[in-house]
Order: sequence, then C-alpha cells, then structure tokens
Amino acid sequence: MDPFREKAACLLVWRAFLVALIAALLIVAGRLPPSVALLVGANVALLFSLGLIAWSELLTDERVVWTEAWRILDPGQRPAGIGGRRWACRELTDVSLLFAKAASAVAAALSTSALILASW
Repeated sequence: MDPFREKAACLLVWRAFLVALIAALLIVAGRLPPSVALLVGANVALLFSLGLIAWSELLTDERVVWTEAWRILDPGQRPAGIGGRRWACRELTDVSLLFAKAASAVAAALSTSALILASW
C-alpha cells in the first residue's frame, strides 16, 4: 500500500477508536440500560459516518494539502504537482467513504441489537 493511503487509513482508524472510546465513556458515565446504550452507540456511529461523508464532500484538490494525512508524510513521499494532489484527494475520499460505509453498518447492527433487546 502506498504511504499516503496507509497514513490516511491509520488516521481514520485512530479517529474511529477515539469516537468509540468517547461513546463508551458517555454510556458508562450515564449508567444507561443496555438497550439505550446500544441505541446511543448506534447514533454515535451514524454521526461519525455522516461526518466522514460531509468531510469527504468538502475535500478538494487544494484542501488536501491541509489534511493530517498529507502533512505527516515526508516531503519526498508526497505526490507531486496538481495531479498528485488530485490523486491524493481521490484516495482520501475513497478511504473516508469506506470508513463511513463501515460505520453505517455498525450503526445498523447496533440499532438492530437495541430493537431486539428492547423487545424482550
């Protein structure tokens, strides 16, 4: 895997972990019943997914140079020129939409689990 895509994927994994940690802390601090806790987790996952979709829509060839995935690369590893920025924008959009798809699947699974648990 190329360095840019690898860095972007690692950063999104880290952000997904932080979102899951914050959701877990909110659930534990609120002492929520299990069905409500699953529903809160589903809503957080859905908001994360929507946030990634909105972020990927706002990403342009000029804005990609301000992303963390671009900045943590060594200058020699960065794609050169406008074509490189366009490629990086497309790669970052693809990776973020892949994570958004996974987050929405998690949201669907958690909300289904909450519905099943609440019906018992």
